[in-house]
Amino acid sequence: MKIALAGMGHESNTFNKTQTGLESFYLLDGDAFVHRGRVESSAYGIFDTLRKSGVDVCPLFFANAIPSGSVRLDAYEYIKSRIIDKLRHDGQGPWDGICLALHGSMAVDGLHDPEGDLLEAIRWTVGHEIPIICALDMHATLTERMALLADGYSVFRTAPHIDSFETGANAANIMLKILSENRKTVNVLVKIPILVSGEQSETRVNPAKELFTVLGQYDKLPNVLCASYVMGFPWADSPFGGAGALVTGWADSHDSLKSLANNMAKAFWDKRAEFVFSTPAMTPEKAIEAAIRAKEHPVIISDSADNPTAGASQDTTTFLRMMIENKLSNAVYTCIADPAAYRVCAGHTAGDVFTITIGGYFSGKQSERYTLDAMLINLGEHEGTSYAVLQAGGVTFTLSNKRCATYSPEILRALGLEPCSFSTIGIKAGYLSPEYQAMSRQSILALTDGDTALELANLSYTKTPRPIYPLDISMDF
Repeated sequence: MKIALAGMGHESNTFNKTQTGLESFYLLDGDAFVHRGRVESSAYGIFDTLRKSGVDVCPLFFANAIPSGSVRLDAYEYIKSRIIDKLRHDGQGPWDGICLALHGSMAVDGLHDPEGDLLEAIRWTVGHEIPIICALDMHATLTERMALLADGYSVFRTAPHIDSFETGANAANIMLKILSENRKTVNVLVKIPILVSGEQSETRVNPAKELFTVLGQYDKLPNVLCASYVMGFPWADSPFGGAGALVTGWADSHDSLKSLANNMAKAFWDKRAEFVFSTPAMTPEKAIEAAIRAKEHPVIISDSADNPTAGASQDTTTFLRMMIENKLSNAVYTCIADPAAYRVCAGHTAGDVFTITIGGYFSGKQSERYTLDAMLINLGEHEGTSYAVLQAGGVTFTLSNKRCATYSPEILRALGLEPCSFSTIGIKAGYLSPEYQAMSRQSILALTDGDTALELANLSYTKTPRPIYPLDISMDF
């Protein structure tokens, strides 16, 4: 038995106008994936589970990039062509099944529904008899085309996402069950007209905790293979925007699966008003005041509207400027992406004090350009990203040579900074990672301005279906 495995992942923020080119993607062919693939990923969960079951699993090609603006068409076409060419010409087929690790909310310039387009291209290549099973991010934007062209889906159930491997393993087990029973499946999707951010739907608290916990019970129903919620991605202005209830099960039980999906959708909709911030949210000014008054430390403040892991430009300076101008002491801020400013720092040595202008590199916003005097503390590296550590007054801050994730405290530790030693930590993030949550004595969402603004009503949606909650409060479902 031979199963092909491939992956394509990008969470596209259409409010970030900087397009994502091929150079932004981390590309791996099959051999490189086996040796260097992320073991906590859904792709590796698929691979490991199939391999341990005795299946001949053949990794083909994988492309992933940090969330950012819409993907350029030429980049997407290259990724698609590599996957199709591998399926068609690498000599390892014929295939008994195909597993895909996707995100589910990719936007491509000039192309509707990229994941649906990829699935259609695969179907043209291998036909409709071979099962295709996909692992998806919780914040996927599922389309009817995607539901029709794949045989089953497994979706993350935690936010923050700590079940990537398990989601992939579940996708692999769905594939194995389909092949062992030789039965047809169906995906039933019921769209839910709601936009909800991750910061309003953390699965450690209700209502998301209750809604996602019960999915495990639905999986045990006789005709269900996997029950899921797809939350959609609120920072994508998409004609397919919104959440959805998704059930994969045996095709001969379509009516009961439809009933379950409808009930799931209604349960979600009935709790729409309960999707509120699980972390205190306030204006940046009040967040600064709270940090100054705090008796226990560290206070961790999310500069929420410039969250790179949700696709923001990561080059706004407003909140850092406020920290410095309000004379916060023993504070750290991470991280502003500015290749030009980083190169200036790289030309200095530790202890040098110099004038530097930072910010606005990717967005081009002159209002975010910030000129200040700072001292270089050191230069460092972490997982392929170069950093400069600087200090201005009582605030230590970091610059990077490219956009990067900021969710792990290990990044600061790699630069010689112990997060717990600071009174205030400012971080370009939305909800905090479990590691930052564990060390925080007070967590705050600063409602800043940017590509990932949490006040969704302030964003300019033109393609998203209307009416949709909470943009349209008075509506029925």
